[in-house]
Amino acid sequence: MFRILFAICLVLLPTMAAAEDGSLVGTVKTAGGETVANADVTIPDLLRRTTTDDNGNFRFEGLPAGNYLVRVSSTQSGTAVDRVNIDGGETNAEIIVALVRHDDEIVVTASGVLRSQLELSKPTSVLTGEELNYRLQPTLGETLASEPGINSTFFGASSSRPVIRGLGGDRVRMLQDGIGVGDASDTSPDHAVSSEPATAERIEILRGPATLLYGSSAIGGVVNVIEGRIPSYRAEEPLTGHIELRGSSAADEEFGSVRLDGGGGDWAWHIDATSRETGNYDIPGFAELEGEHDDEHDDEHGDEHGEHDDDHDDEHGDEHEEHEEENPFGTLPNSDIENTAYGFGVSRFVGNKGFFGISVSAYDSNYGVPGGHGHGEHGDEHGDEHGDEHGDEHGEHDDEHGEHDDDHDDEHEEEEEDIRIDLKRTRIDLRGEVTQEFGPFQAVRARVGVVDYEHDELEGPGVVGTRFFNDSWETRIELVQKRAGSVGIQVRGRELEAIGEEAFIPKSDITSTAIFAFEEFERGDVTFELGARYESQDVDAEGHSSASFDGFSASVGLVWEPQDGYSIGASLARSTKLPAAEELFSNGAHPATQSFEIGNPNLSEETSLGVDVVLRKTTGRLTGSLSFFNNSFNDFIYQAFTGDEEDGFPVVVYAQDDAEFYGAELEGRLGLWEDEAAGTHFDLSFMSDFVRAELDSTGEALPRIPPRRYSLGLHYHHPRWHAFVESLWVDEQDRVAANETTTESYSLLGAGLSYRLFWNNNVYDLVLRGRNLTDEDARNHTSFLKDEVPLPGRDFSLALRMTF
Repeated sequence: MFRILFAICLVLLPTMAAAEDGSLVGTVKTAGGETVANADVTIPDLLRRTTTDDNGNFRFEGLPAGNYLVRVSSTQSGTAVDRVNIDGGETNAEIIVALVRHDDEIVVTASGVLRSQLELSKPTSVLTGEELNYRLQPTLGETLASEPGINSTFFGASSSRPVIRGLGGDRVRMLQDGIGVGDASDTSPDHAVSSEPATAERIEILRGPATLLYGSSAIGGVVNVIEGRIPSYRAEEPLTGHIELRGSSAADEEFGSVRLDGGGGDWAWHIDATSRETGNYDIPGFAELEGEHDDEHDDEHGDEHGEHDDDHDDEHGDEHEEHEEENPFGTLPNSDIENTAYGFGVSRFVGNKGFFGISVSAYDSNYGVPGGHGHGEHGDEHGDEHGDEHGDEHGEHDDEHGEHDDDHDDEHEEEEEDIRIDLKRTRIDLRGEVTQEFGPFQAVRARVGVVDYEHDELEGPGVVGTRFFNDSWETRIELVQKRAGSVGIQVRGRELEAIGEEAFIPKSDITSTAIFAFEEFERGDVTFELGARYESQDVDAEGHSSASFDGFSASVGLVWEPQDGYSIGASLARSTKLPAAEELFSNGAHPATQSFEIGNPNLSEETSLGVDVVLRKTTGRLTGSLSFFNNSFNDFIYQAFTGDEEDGFPVVVYAQDDAEFYGAELEGRLGLWEDEAAGTHFDLSFMSDFVRAELDSTGEALPRIPPRRYSLGLHYHHPRWHAFVESLWVDEQDRVAANETTTESYSLLGAGLSYRLFWNNNVYDLVLRGRNLTDEDARNHTSFLKDEVPLPGRDFSLALRMTF
């Protein structure tokens, strides 16, 4: 594959136009008029980078004619994004940077061409720089959970996948540098995403259907972790990088990371490594919900309790010694983590015409699965126990479980505490880009990713209950047209296999091939977008007839920019999701979701008609965005309870019905005070979101839909100091599906303080962060474990980072 990529570059490079007669000369300043030295200036479309001199000046030579985004970043003065037009001769620009969260950012994931957020018809979020460092958590789901429209599956401290507008699993595509992450996290919520957030340069989120560029599993959105392991810019210095050490109190976390970049001439290289070890994390009270909530849960499940309340008091009442053994207090057992990640990449540049490179990376994790979810025979026993506590037939409870405490202690306790996942993932990436005109195109981008993934589910020391394998590869080639737009092809293959007691999925081979096109054209201050994608998928499952599906997706959109810093975007997308192997052929107990899952080989393609409207403002004291969405699904694939039981678990079958999702998202900041000369300002930040989802035929709510949220924060920015306090309030969720419990409202208070020291050409950041300062008992409604696994309690973290 590398030879093919190399051959493409060799064939295309000589065909490029030789004319390079434009130049860009500029100055970077603060809002107070001071020039900014040593700022990083990039033109991402052309993969060109330089730094400002002592007077804040920069210069690019040999630029082909065109309209380009320029991004400026300074550790001391802030960031900025500006657009310049190169039409031959010399173009002059003055770019003003500011220390803000992110008024505007360049997005590489949203379309075939680079655009700023202001120029996109769909809502996006970008985490980078200081904001990303503040939000970092051990998992992607928790790192992104405070972004508008984003929640997490939260299956403990180490397994948490993003949920976008109430959609997760196979409807949210997880990318690593533009290629699928290649793990089994979409198969079950207890499977971790094999991507370390701390290695990311930036994380981009597309909210809403993104099937045109990324396939049917992106019908809910996309999360792209951009790590930059394959350098795409020439090295400005022989060696740069950062080293970070971090610790936290709630889980006794010990974390360290190093990132090194360098090179010279036509070569650039990259090395990174991270290591994390935690203990079991602290919780505010008992792990499992009790009292009125349990009674309500039992009523919702239609149980006949008989004398269960008395037994429950005897087994779980606060006054009994056995209570703390069965229902942990203060610390969540089996929630510890050990993981490492490392990678190496190298690139070879061919003048200013492009580059090609390769990277190799690995991710290893060993983590506990809290909540006492066993597998196989143990899973059957747990299913019986779960039925006793949460909705099975309690009429015979006394006869069957008179000695439940002793049985639990003797038979289950050790197994429940020892259930762990040992995960290993190795990945090879190839990437090549041509950045000069040839024929009707101005650039070509080619990417290949190959992933070898496996994990063992351990049911005791050295005891493997189930082993998962997921070998995958993906190839993606995009041709960027001279006028705004792109066409491309994407081919993917996946071999999924589960061996052991929880092998509820048969061995499956999945291949898909797709072609796509995205076009833009301007009429005055309005930009119109058109896109289409055709995708074909084949699924061959062991013991089943092969299944083939075809899907067509299309979208139209527009962006109106009435004046600088303002835009209104609107899009209408018809998207298709092709059934996944798990939805077609599952057949077995799945303790992670506490159900016996049965697939449906008769499933058809799921389609949706989605409407998005987004308003953005990036200038003035008040900045932010407001978006509205409505997504109507035909043949929505979901799990329906049958009322039967198998192996002690309620039986769910994959079914289809029409459904509707709608909601809104708001985020922004209000400048309360600013001193331009000193580069300081004081802001009020705010965020709110909500989503509602229901089946059309019955009006019944769909399960695990996030409740309404509100957030307020105060931020003080200074070239050396940054301080903030934030409060997130989450509403109760009492509009639930059948066999689903409600969650109570809660609020989380957080604060942070950082100091930046510039010394000897290095930058030192000391960051103190507090989370859940009021030690609130919080339950994440989008989690399968919300009734057994609360969010972490009060936590303080301290980080030291040196950038050189």
